This record gives sequence, C-alpha cells and structure tokens, in this order.
Amino acid sequence: MGHQQILDKLADRGLVRAMDEDLARWVRHQMTYPGRTRAEIEQDVIAPVLLRWRCLLDAEDVGPAAKDIARVALATLLHRYGFQDPGTTAGALRAVDELNRHVVLSDAFERRSPEIKKLLESPPVPLTRRPRTPRALTFLRTGDVISFELSGRFHAAFVRELSGTSEFPVIEFYAGTFTRPPTWADLSGRAAAAERGRARFGVVGLTHLPDPAHQVLAVEAQQPHPPHGEDPRPGEGLWQLSDLMSLQEDVRRLFGDKE
Repeated sequence: MGHQQILDKLADRGLVRAMDEDLARWVRHQMTYPGRTRAEIEQDVIAPVLLRWRCLLDAEDVGPAAKDIARVALATLLHRYGFQDPGTTAGALRAVDELNRHVVLSDAFERRSPEIKKLLESPPVPLTRRPRTPRALTFLRTGDVISFELSGRFHAAFVRELSGTSEFPVIEFYAGTFTRPPTWADLSGRAAAAERGRARFGVVGLTHLPDPAHQVLAVEAQQPHPPHGEDPRPGEGLWQLSDLMSLQEDVRRLFGDKE
C-alpha cells in the first residue's frame, strides 16, 4: 500500500494538502545545505513540523476524530518524505484503531488497516532529491490581524503588505505575549514588538485562513492602522524573509520565548 493511497482514504484533502505543502517546503529547505548528516536533517525537519501541528492536536475546539485523522496524515507524510518519529508513529497506530472503533472512515480504510500500520512501522526510504514545492500564494489581505500560537503562547501580527502577486504577506508583530488568542481590543493602539522593522517578516507558506494546523487564527480584518513604531532607516532592511517553520524560531528570538 502506498502513501497516497493512505492519504486519499483519510477524507480530508484540505488538511492533507496543507500538511504536505508544509513538509515539501521545509524538507527542500533543509536539504539545500551541503555536508549535513542524515541525522541532522531529520532533527531539523521533524521538531518544527511537530511544533506547528501540535496546535491542532491540542486545540479544544477540534474533535477526537479530526485529531486522529491528523495523526495518521502526519505520520504518513513524514514517512513519505523519508522520516520517522517514534511518538508520531505510535500515535498514528493508535489513531487507526480509534478511527475504526468509531467507524469514522470507510470500510476500505478498516480492511486495509493492517497494511497501513505495516507501512508506517517500516523504515522510511530517504529522499535522493529535493522535493518540488508549491507556488507561493496567500489568501490574507493587507490590514488583516492574526494570532500566531507557539508552545501554548499567543502573539499577534498585522499584515502590512503583500509581496508579488499575493505570493506571501509581510507581517509585523505587536508587542506582548498572551495566554489566549488576543482580541482587537487587546491590540488597538499597541506598539510593535521591535523598532525599525525588526518585528516584520515576509512569511512564505502563510497561505490559508482558517489555518488547518490551528496555529494561525484570524483576529480582525481590514484594519487601517499597523502597530506603532519607528520605520527602518535608510540602508536598513525593510523586513526579514521567513516561512511558517522558520517563523517559529524567529518568534522565539523576538519575544525571548523558551520551551
């Protein structure tokens, strides 16, 4: 049984596509640097991916069946890209049983569950070439305000502009960290997290809202006023290019977050 056959049986194309795009983009990025060992690439691929998709698995407004589908999808996609995480695989195997016990998916999924488990438990085959990545695209618009979750803490950002033809948004973070998704009342009139554009990031892969991973949430739309702060001076960079995985480390540095 192949990876795509498993993914097709999960009956959530939007989730699978978003997760696949995350991995394709991030794996390609990690395989760009020469001289790295397989173990180094694996560590740098898996940890940020699990951190991002943990937001969905911990979300209170997501049902058990949807979380189990996500567990199977994540283990399957990691395996397809040549990686395996013991905890993720174990969670996916339990999820297969739960999906069958509650008759969530098709009879075909239940019949082929032993094959699914066998594939997920088998050693993955490392990729020999960098994967193709999807075209950069965002559905966010200038003036949107979003919440970004990282390890149970929430940060807010304002979409200042779009790069290219809606390729990716350039966002600026507000000062402050929240224990829940902030509201517009929490943010109106608030300063930027850093002066002179140091809290501004062009984020490739920040495509969907609602975000299937539940890491990015909508706060407000079409707000005319960005966070208060001094703009970059002549000769200074306007913003830093990033992506959804790298942004997690960018936010840690910006706000001093720790695990």
